[in-house]
Order: sequence, then C-alpha cells, then structure tokens
Amino acid sequence: MIRFPCLIAFVLISSHLSIGIGQEASSSRQDQAREKSSVKGGLPVSERTRFEYLAIEDAIAGYLDAMNQRDAERAASYWSRRGQWTQKNGERVSGRENIAAAIKQSFADEPFGTTLALNEVSIRLVTPNVAVEEGVAVIKSPESERQTPYSVVHVKMDEGWKIDSVRATRVPVAPEKVSRLESLNWLIGDWRDEVSGGISVETNASWTMGDHSIRRSFQMFDEQGLREQATQVILWDAKLGSIRSWIFDSKGGFGTGVWKRVEENKWAVEMELQMADGGIASARNIYKIIDDSRLEFYSTGRRLNGVTLPDTQPVIVIRK
Repeated sequence: MIRFPCLIAFVLISSHLSIGIGQEASSSRQDQAREKSSVKGGLPVSERTRFEYLAIEDAIAGYLDAMNQRDAERAASYWSRRGQWTQKNGERVSGRENIAAAIKQSFADEPFGTTLALNEVSIRLVTPNVAVEEGVAVIKSPESERQTPYSVVHVKMDEGWKIDSVRATRVPVAPEKVSRLESLNWLIGDWRDEVSGGISVETNASWTMGDHSIRRSFQMFDEQGLREQATQVILWDAKLGSIRSWIFDSKGGFGTGVWKRVEENKWAVEMELQMADGGIASARNIYKIIDDSRLEFYSTGRRLNGVTLPDTQPVIVIRK
C-alpha cells in the first residue's frame, strides 16, 4: 500500500489519493498514460497546462516589476490593445494608451516610495486562451498600507499572455481578525511536502478579506506537471459552536471537517468526505505543531465505504 501525502489526504479527495487505497499506483499509471497519449503541439496536456501557468506567472511578475519601477509604458505593454481597467471608484479606462496614461497618473497620485505586492493569488485557465487571476493587491506607502481585492482576465495573444481586464475595489486596511480563528494562525503561509514517486504538494493559507475566514489553496504536481488542485475554507460556525472547514477538489470531490484543539500544540480534524465517484470516506486528521517552520501530520480512524483502513505514518510538512 502506498502512503498518501499529508495534505493530499486532507484536501485532494479523489478516490485514489485521499484515502490511500491500493488502486493508487495503477490509477496513477493510467492517468499518466492518458496524459501522454493526449498530445497537441508536441506537449502532453498536463505539461502544456503547466507551461501556460508559468507563462502567466511570468507576465504577472513582469507587470508587478514595471509598476514598482514606476514605468507606466512598460506596465501598459502587458495589457492587450483593447484592455479595460475598472478602477476602485468605478471609472473605466479602455485601450492600452489610455491605460498607460492612467497608470502614470496613479504614480503621481501616490507618495514616492509606494510599492505594490500581491497576496492570495490564484490562476484558473478557463479556456486554452483565457485565464482568470484573483487575489489581493497590497499597496504600501511610507505613511500607510491598504488592501484591494482584484480580478484580472488574461488572454493569450501572438506576443504572449496579456491583461484584458482588471477590476478592483478598495477595502479597509488591516481589519481586526476574528478571535475564534486566531488559534489557527500557525496555518498561515506557504508550505511544501515532497512525496515519494515524484509527487510534490504546495499549499498556501491566508486570511480572506475581513479576516473572518482562512482560505487554503492546494496544488499537486507530478513528473508531468500540475495534476490536481483543491480549495479549503475554514471559519467559525456559530450555530455549531466550533471551527469548521469545507473542501472542494478539481475532480469533483468535496467534504467537511470539524476542528478541535486536543493539546496545546495539536489539532484534530474530524473529516467526512464524498469522492467524485460517490464513495464516502471519513478520517481523523492530526496536525502537530513542531515549530514555526514544521508541522507533523497523520491520519487515524480512516474508513472508505464502511471498510476500515490502516492509519498513516506521520509526515513532516515544511514551511517554504
């Protein structure tokens, strides 16, 4: 039996991953065979998808650098010619030249030394030529800091991925965190788990707007590239009187969890999962905080469609 990775067990809840049953190895080989057989333009589907994600990430990084260098013309070059920028006040600016002028004006309106950073960034390919980016822009000046949630539509053109539209809305800065979730602050950050067989899991956990909940994004990569994704939302359930979570994976699986602190540095999560194929699973997942950069994870009481499965061995997850 193959030991499943600690975060995959929690979030990537397809039948061959989250429970760790014997079909994992054969399913993995079948998936890879299907990926290798589906080739277009000389690249397997998963490898081509990974390439597009990297290209979009490069374009975002280039745009961010241009903005922080206060180079309006270079920043505007990352836009499509028909691009449309909906500013936080609702005003729309259309066309690359007008956007360049608006960016230049924004530099003049901000104090010198203002910088832009992006948090909670997620990218989703809608079609091979259209992608949606969402996140929170953090604008820091010598006097203040503010956060702006945003949404970007990227389009693939002959010269590469370009910004086609941006929508932003100003929100209050540094709202007070919900005390009920402060005890889970150790989750916040970027984490990585290297798993045998060429599989790695990357996780980002961050406070959502208003700090009323925590969002965790998971990506699993194998030798072919991006394989699966999942999203988890954690919040305080006032009716239940406990911390709860909801998870959804890219194959159609979903589930819920109830979080309880069992020791000063240890949390237990009672999970109920429904696989994409309709199978039902449950487990008690344990998180033990070793220090600021390491977590220990293992799973007990695992059941799949009423059949008891063995516990997993502890796995160390490292903060990036």
